Amino acid sequence: MSKAKVAMLVMLLMVLAITGACSGGGNSGSNHHAGDDGVTNGNNPNGGGNADGTQDSAHPPEQQEPTIDLKGEPVKILIWYGEPEPGTQEGDLRIARQKEVEEKYNTKIEWVKVPWGESINMLTNAALSGEPVADIVALNIYHAIPAINQGLLMPVEDFFDFDDPKWPKRIKEFGSWSGKMYGFTEAVKDSSGLYYNKTLFKREGLPDPHDLVAQDKWNWDTFLEIARRATKDTDGDGVPDQWGLTNSSSILMRIMIYSNNGKLMDQKDGKWMFTPEDPNMLEALHFFSDLFHKYKVIFPNDGQDDYGKSQQLFIDGKAAMVTGELWEGAERKTMTDEQGFVYFPKGPGADQYSNTISNFVMWYMPANAKRPKEVAKIWEDLILWDRIELQKREAAEAQNVADEKDIEVMMNITDIVQPLYLPLGGALEFVAHGIAVNGEVPETLLETHKQLAQDTIDSMLNTPIQTAQ
Repeated sequence: MSKAKVAMLVMLLMVLAITGACSGGGNSGSNHHAGDDGVTNGNNPNGGGNADGTQDSAHPPEQQEPTIDLKGEPVKILIWYGEPEPGTQEGDLRIARQKEVEEKYNTKIEWVKVPWGESINMLTNAALSGEPVADIVALNIYHAIPAINQGLLMPVEDFFDFDDPKWPKRIKEFGSWSGKMYGFTEAVKDSSGLYYNKTLFKREGLPDPHDLVAQDKWNWDTFLEIARRATKDTDGDGVPDQWGLTNSSSILMRIMIYSNNGKLMDQKDGKWMFTPEDPNMLEALHFFSDLFHKYKVIFPNDGQDDYGKSQQLFIDGKAAMVTGELWEGAERKTMTDEQGFVYFPKGPGADQYSNTISNFVMWYMPANAKRPKEVAKIWEDLILWDRIELQKREAAEAQNVADEKDIEVMMNITDIVQPLYLPLGGALEFVAHGIAVNGEVPETLLETHKQLAQDTIDSMLNTPIQTAQ
């Protein structure tokens, strides 16, 4: 044999030897090991890495989601609104996602729809029976916090990663109570601001509030100026029939207090206290009184269905402004004038706009709910996270506002939402009525009703949070 042929044979044998070493002695099914999860791992029964069982740091193992199989058991979500509706783009997409989730986790999503206000009664009754009313429950904050204090709801911080940027801004602030997370939501849908009649504004030559916001001049002074110029006797009978503002007195008073960085209650030495001495609140109450009695720019309240009357007056084009929540624009179906939406103006005690809401809705888990960790994962998979902003825009566009600036405020205002729980036993309404209807002095009213407010706060908040048995 020639030297060349010998050399080629030696090289061939070396290649075969190297290939055999790399293959681990063969790759037939009978020689291949598999881990406990059925994933094949070559020669290493420890799941990959080096032959001695240590892990190769350059090739870490892929983290696999734990398998969740509910074995056909349903996930029940208790609501009074908000289930997916077929026939719309978003509804059809949500229904399609729901079907995927049901198949993935071997479950059925059941939307249990009940009348508004019934959820808290069902939650309470179910706690007494020991059987959870549902896996997830929608509640207003004024129902949720008493339920937390009674031990009816469970903390959820161990089930969700609230540091993930997909969550709404500041969720860890408005979803928590007493240092623990109880509420969760994929998007903030509840906020309040100021609706204004753009047709009336243009007719009267009034400045657009959006321009004042851009100039950082949207404050109580410019608000008052607009209200005074808009209030008129248009038919010459000596009685105003067009008003700068119309509102339910208690709603307006609460919004004004917080727009001036005031507060009605605060924590002191670990206890919640009514704060009748708060200077920013007192300043707001006096301005509130002046709007009714000194400047006379608000349609007079008589204490009878203030809300309904104020809404109709604005719809009829007889008032320039009214406060309102994001959903209320769409309710004015008979309004022919154009309406806009803007932040409520800043008071002298505030350096930023306020957005307070007292009927803020979130999701909660009953304290006796079964499989909360698994249900949390399933709920997260139900959400179309990449469509949240689009859904917010579509909701704003449905409010019959006039232009893009109004829509942008509706979308942005949710970032500064401040949910309020104010268990004052009716003191807020008594003070507002006394000022708006009777012209009474704010300090006198606060002194009269402060014990009622504090007693209610004590009974609702200054007792230890119970734990579920």
